Amino acid sequence: MNKDYLLLKNMYSLLDAGYSIEETLSLCQQMLHHPAIHEMLKQLDHGESIETVLLQSSLPHLFQEYFRFFQNKNCLSEAIKKSLDICMMKEDYQNQLKSQLTYPSILMTFLFLFSLFVVLVLLPNVNQLFLSFQIEKSIVIQILFAFFYIMPCLIILAVFLSLYLIFRLVYGLKHKLYKVIELYLKWPVFKTILQKYFSLKFALYFHELLNEDMDSTRIIQVLNEQMTDSDLKIVLYEMNNRLYGGENLEEILEDFEYFDQLFISFFQMYMKNPQQKNALSYYIQATYEYLDYWIKRFLKYLIPAVYCFVAIFVITIYIAIIIPMMNSISNL
Repeated sequence: MNKDYLLLKNMYSLLDAGYSIEETLSLCQQMLHHPAIHEMLKQLDHGESIETVLLQSSLPHLFQEYFRFFQNKNCLSEAIKKSLDICMMKEDYQNQLKSQLTYPSILMTFLFLFSLFVVLVLLPNVNQLFLSFQIEKSIVIQILFAFFYIMPCLIILAVFLSLYLIFRLVYGLKHKLYKVIELYLKWPVFKTILQKYFSLKFALYFHELLNEDMDSTRIIQVLNEQMTDSDLKIVLYEMNNRLYGGENLEEILEDFEYFDQLFISFFQMYMKNPQQKNALSYYIQATYEYLDYWIKRFLKYLIPAVYCFVAIFVITIYIAIIIPMMNSISNL
């Protein structure tokens, strides 16, 4: 748990225990010495509300996004706790993914460094030996040598392309660039990820407002008004406009590209029986279980694939370099 989340955890625990906000921040300062607390206390002295102080602080943007929503629905400590729980869940999944991808990343780094060694050290020496022994390279050997030379470039290109696509997507979500999002929705892999992302986020907010006995149209209207700083605004804006255009919610969901089919199925079950408010909570739980399954399945195939690629690379070097050299030496 990072320092920001530890501060928030202590805050909601102390507030829930009955301490005032000033006492809570003072105790947190003594425990953590967090740099944001001094500024928060100063803003409180100037008459700002604690909700405004938290939203204007240097705390994580994701927490502030959820807190902006929950602050109007719960007491302060509960709003902090609910927002923090979602942030912690996201961090847990990120840490889990990082730990599981560490080993494949090390293997790919080894492959890259080994390919650099082959290109910069091994191949120049081998070419010199071929010239010394007057060995003529066959077409196959020339093709393999060319493959060795382009291998580092291919790895670098793949890494930079992946990073570019990821950062562009994150930037598009952060700045609500709907044209960028629509472009990514045309690519199957990113479409699946984005649909799960928007469906899960929408379900979390929608399920919270269901407890206040609002109908679906009113919930979407309220969310569209409140979630001005959220990337979910891309979805809410279009849904709200289409509702005002005379379409009913079922028609919108039938061809709405931002949601995955599982969410639409659960949502349609809720619409058929509005008293069954747990439909979306079942979807949220099923989605988290699906993410666990998908990550494990992805790694199940990724690690053997990396192993095979490294093995093929090493065997190719043996065929292209060692065998011709041994044949030439045996003919002397």
